[in-house]
Amino acid sequence: MSTQPTEHGHGAGRLGVPPMDTLQELRAALRTGHGYPGDAERLDAELAEQLLRRVPVDRLDQVGEVGTVVDLVAVAEIIAAYRGRVLLAADRAVADAVAEAVHDLLARQDAE
Repeated sequence: MSTQPTEHGHGAGRLGVPPMDTLQELRAALRTGHGYPGDAERLDAELAEQLLRRVPVDRLDQVGEVGTVVDLVAVAEIIAAYRGRVLLAADRAVADAVAEAVHDLLARQDAE
């Protein structure tokens, strides 16, 4: 059985974004300006918060054996969300729509 490359991997992919197949590649993409300002720092903060969260165990006598239980689904969701942000920021039509919406909101705020 062969695996198919993801849309992000193996060189510059869709929308010219770098590979984001691993967490290290995603971090590198964010640190080189892909995504939105502050995303690299927010990604690290969200992952740290999730990884440091303690999930209660059923029995106290298991704490020494089990220790911290990490919700890997939550970690995967955080990573997927930031990959999505990189793709959104790279899409010129989306970036223009976001800029227009922000401009409209700021204009409304100033009018009030």
